[in-house]
Amino acid sequence: MEASPGSQLFENARQIFDVASAADALSDPQDFALLIRPDGGLHFVMESPFSMEAAAIHAGARSAYRVTRSRDGVRVQGKSGSAGCVMSDCVLEQRNPFKNLLPDQPLYCITSPLLTAGSAS
Repeated sequence: MEASPGSQLFENARQIFDVASAADALSDPQDFALLIRPDGGLHFVMESPFSMEAAAIHAGARSAYRVTRSRDGVRVQGKSGSAGCVMSDCVLEQRNPFKNLLPDQPLYCITSPLLTAGSAS
């Protein structure tokens, strides 16, 4: 029994997500596309910015995955289908739970006592 295109898309996205999640995203943020051609061959697009749909059409891919790794977390977006076929898509995402623990912007403001004290007469 052959897997449906949607379940194959999800299974591939899950495997790609597992590999992308295993790497340390803090040391090496990345954004790339992984395209699966009809013959099963893989094609990577590392240039940024790029359109996943345009890259898939150019490579003749039957499915395309965009992998984004950053300090915010890991995201894999998958799309499959072609003109005249049913489109399937899925998104797997894991956000960094510690991202907002220590935000980059201060939560307070320090002012000089000379600026806030009443004028001395």
